[in-house]
Amino acid sequence: MGEGPAASDPRGAATSGSALDVLGAALVAVVGIGVRLAFVRAFPTIPFNDFRGHVDFGLRLRDLGLAAPGYSWVQTNAGLPLLLSVLFRIFPANPDNAARVATAVVSGLAGAVPVLLWRPILARRWRLVAGLALALWPGQVLFSGVVAQENWALLPLVALACLGVRAAYLPSRPVRPIAVGLLYAWACALRQELVVVLLPLVLVAAGVAPRRTGRFRALILLLASAGVPLLLLAAERRAATGRFALTTEHGGPSLLGSVVPGAAADGWVDPKPYVAARRPELLRDRKVYRDAATGLAVEEWRRRWRYQLFRTAVSSMRLLGDSDAECLFWSVGAAEALPPERRASGEALAARSGPLLRLELAALTGLFAAAVLLGAHRRDPGILLLALAFLLKLAMQSFVSPVGRLMVPGIALELLTVSLAASRLARIPRRGRALLLGAAVVVAAALLLATPPLLALARRKDEAPWPIRRFPLEIAEAGLAECRVESGRVAEFEWGRGRLTLASASPGLGESTRVTCELPAAHGPLRLKLDGAHAWPGDTIRIGERVEADGRDLFAREIGQPEGAPPVEVPLGDARSVSVEIRVARPGSGWVAGSFVGFQIVPPRRAE
Repeated sequence: MGEGPAASDPRGAATSGSALDVLGAALVAVVGIGVRLAFVRAFPTIPFNDFRGHVDFGLRLRDLGLAAPGYSWVQTNAGLPLLLSVLFRIFPANPDNAARVATAVVSGLAGAVPVLLWRPILARRWRLVAGLALALWPGQVLFSGVVAQENWALLPLVALACLGVRAAYLPSRPVRPIAVGLLYAWACALRQELVVVLLPLVLVAAGVAPRRTGRFRALILLLASAGVPLLLLAAERRAATGRFALTTEHGGPSLLGSVVPGAAADGWVDPKPYVAARRPELLRDRKVYRDAATGLAVEEWRRRWRYQLFRTAVSSMRLLGDSDAECLFWSVGAAEALPPERRASGEALAARSGPLLRLELAALTGLFAAAVLLGAHRRDPGILLLALAFLLKLAMQSFVSPVGRLMVPGIALELLTVSLAASRLARIPRRGRALLLGAAVVVAAALLLATPPLLALARRKDEAPWPIRRFPLEIAEAGLAECRVESGRVAEFEWGRGRLTLASASPGLGESTRVTCELPAAHGPLRLKLDGAHAWPGDTIRIGERVEADGRDLFAREIGQPEGAPPVEVPLGDARSVSVEIRVARPGSGWVAGSFVGFQIVPPRRAE
């Protein structure tokens, strides 16, 4: 399989000094954990969006048992909530803080792994380089307070990568398929796509590679050690949902959200508005919608396959250069990510760090490309094995869900690949090193210079989101309201909530958006809830809101400076239809902030 770094230079990998190796691993762990804890203390990220869901899911498993039912099973792998439920039993007082600190600690430990596991194949200095690269990885340090599955997957992923590389270089050494299987199950319980991404590393690390003696026994041990915990997770899901499976049910919507018209702007958009525009009947049942999403995505690929190939290629470039910078939104950039007193400093940090992180990741990807060239030229099994795992991860994210934070495990593989390749440079002629450096510079420059205009081109070539004309709106415990858009447009909706906006960027006097919903029969007294709408300093436009029921005016107000508009509830009584309208009462600037109005129809309060 080729020789590893230590095979041609026995002095390169120390066979003594294990105490120094343990000390080195401990120091790397202290550095990795220390910088992350310092960051999360300065910027205590509040879990929101998916991460709020992980924490809440963990609390449900703690309080209601491991088979607690709930919608979280639809889109969340059970691994992280299960670990959090144990953590919350130990530290019940402040779950958000416990989850944030634990995430920083677990991700900070990853740097110690290559220092210990690569001992038979690399000299200590190169193992320390690999460990410190992971420990001081700036993009992950700035993301380490986010309770994300990607952060928790780093530790088992790095361990499997190191074991796979070690087995590739030393095929005659004993392997530990049981340990490999348990690590594989751990990683897959956290992120389901790692079933595919880690498979080459797992097969080599467990001794199942071709021409390896004892591979049949190793395969049995691997299947048993990985299969038992994964079967238990599938059984847990069945007990909670009736569905015996390891995978979630959101794969189809994830794929669809990457290919619908308008997705190129951010890489992924909620596909429900597209389904509402094309097949609104699918939204009457959530399971029907999820089951149909993959087929709709395939149809979109067939309809615009040339554009989709171009978009996927550009998405790959964006992931290779921008992923670390995009993670800043979740840790410090979003308004809901930090306490009010830290938001200004968080926004300033994101503004300063974003360009630097793009430069850092582009440089790393350039070095990774040079490492792959080196590995291909020398047929280096360790480098090529890591590169294969990384390319599988990149391909899956580019096609299915090109979101930057999902590439965190992939960037860890890049760091390991570059560190491993760096240990080989001493045996490369000076001219060869210059060529590799030149290749790295070219790739990094291409990412930095070519990605922005190609992204802009992909957005220009993309189709505008299809207009919504009809959509069902869920009413808790009361069925569905059938809604139609009479003028303007619905910006988005989330099952039971719609969001209205004006159709043009510079709306004139009287321009409006109006939606009318037919209410279900025998529903009892319902209420219409209007979200609060903000008016910001400098806004001069005034937006009028109006609610009608069965043609009767029930409510009206204007939104504008300086008062804005708080949330409001409008009783609908026994009305059979309700209309919500926003209209320009006075033209001016700032309409975007003032005209997004959310609404939902809800049953009466239990106290009523």
